Amino acid sequence: MFKSSRKRSTISHAIFISMTLCTLILTTVFIALGTNAKAAVTGLVAPPGVAATGTVSATGTATAAVTARAVMVHTPNGVIRMTYNAGSKSLTLNPNLIGFTPNSPHPVHIEQSTCPTTGAAAGAATSTAATPAPTGTSTSTAAPTAAATSLYSTTLTADATGNIKNTATITSVTTPLTASNMRIQIYNGTGTAAAQKVAIACGNIKPYNPASATATATGTVTETSTAVATGTAPGAAGNTFSAIIGPTADPNEQSNGVAQLSLANGTLTVQMNVHGLAPNSNHAAHLHTGTCQTIGNIVYNLGTLTADSQGTATLTKTFPNVTSIPDNGWAAQVHYGTNLNDPAQYNPIMCGTVRLSKGQPSSTPTP
Repeated sequence: MFKSSRKRSTISHAIFISMTLCTLILTTVFIALGTNAKAAVTGLVAPPGVAATGTVSATGTATAAVTARAVMVHTPNGVIRMTYNAGSKSLTLNPNLIGFTPNSPHPVHIEQSTCPTTGAAAGAATSTAATPAPTGTSTSTAAPTAAATSLYSTTLTADATGNIKNTATITSVTTPLTASNMRIQIYNGTGTAAAQKVAIACGNIKPYNPASATATATGTVTETSTAVATGTAPGAAGNTFSAIIGPTADPNEQSNGVAQLSLANGTLTVQMNVHGLAPNSNHAAHLHTGTCQTIGNIVYNLGTLTADSQGTATLTKTFPNVTSIPDNGWAAQVHYGTNLNDPAQYNPIMCGTVRLSKGQPSSTPTP
């Protein structure tokens, strides 16, 4: 019996030792699993400067491409104010226009006619200088601008950035302006070549009340009075007028488009889609420094944009060793032709300021 009791005690000790070892093993496993789980959770927490979603932060560290776009609208555009002086029989023009060939002269005619209503027609209630979204579907189906009776004319000259803000006075204006069937039309150049005779901008003349216009942060002007926009207001003392300048019906002068930009691993990709060009026409395209209001030098040459038989064109270009896309610091521009040494072909037919896509706090990814 003593031997049996002793045998049972030995078995009990063996069981106890086995259970103790199992407990130690399980404890070790649980500790290891807990450590790994903590490490896994820690791995999901972004290090300083990187958002948890993997988007780029202000420090410039990124795991995704930086994207931007430029909505390109017809140029030239803007507004011309006019004041008639009955005593001196003179008409003073006060333009605020953008989008011309730098340092280029342009004939300006007051004509007995109206601007075309096809596409983004001139004379709309809001100046296109404020960069509205394009329709993206228009084509150059309108006929060239019809001949109209020219009542008065002068010449306006663009500055080095392609803007026109200098005043001009037309004398011997014996017949005051009216808001009925009258327009201002601007032509591409003063020469006799066909490209210089192209009507590049047009605006229907409306009565103008200074109290109905408000300046925006970019210096552009927006008509806010319904009476002015519809042409039913008498104007200030009946002698002030306004014309919001926009597209014409001439070839390429109702075009618009979008440029999409993407920057990843130091490579900039630019994709441009354009509508409303003359069928089978060729156009120089660039990214410039600055904005459409203050255009600068060419920073990236996008090459030649070639329209198909429907007036639609696309191109894609890549550029290596690019470090950033500046927000509001580049402008996408398309020209009338490809020979930029010819001022008439240089004529910028559309422009869009590059803006970063929403939700991106930085424009500089680090590969």
